[in-house]
Amino acid sequence: MSDCTIYAPMLTARPGELSGDEASRLHVHLAGCAACQARLADERAVDGLVADGLARAAARRDFSEFSTQVMARLPVAAWRPDPSDRGLPTAEPLGALGRLRAWLRRHKLAAAASALAPALAAVALYVYLDNTGSGPAEFAVDVASETLAPMVLDTSDGPLVLLGEGSDGA
Repeated sequence: MSDCTIYAPMLTARPGELSGDEASRLHVHLAGCAACQARLADERAVDGLVADGLARAAARRDFSEFSTQVMARLPVAAWRPDPSDRGLPTAEPLGALGRLRAWLRRHKLAAAASALAPALAAVALYVYLDNTGSGPAEFAVDVASETLAPMVLDTSDGPLVLLGEGSDGA
């Protein structure tokens, strides 16, 4: 009888729940135990009765309006199919802007990352270019004029180019 307390819970196991070793020990025990054989027959009969009772109750119920009643309880936005879902009919065409909004609603993180990526690249470029110079930037100014003589003054704010009349008085 003590073996029956070990194997009784195994009688209701679904396929695949028992290991190969447990299944073989249960099979050996069932071959020699009439009480467990009777318990297994009872379990199978009850399973059959419950399944049959559920099938009969479902057959008596009219489910023809079930999906209509469920859909009536949901807001339109919840059941309108997404146009990106291939093979499903759409309730109404959304157009390019509607498809973009639907994509943004479904992929919020990707949308935020794609919006921030150019800004982060610009900041990184600014920081990189600002750190590469070892001192003040050198200005290369090339001023050419036939009538005016350029004069370049170095100031604390950088070079200053003055254009004035040449020495020949022209």
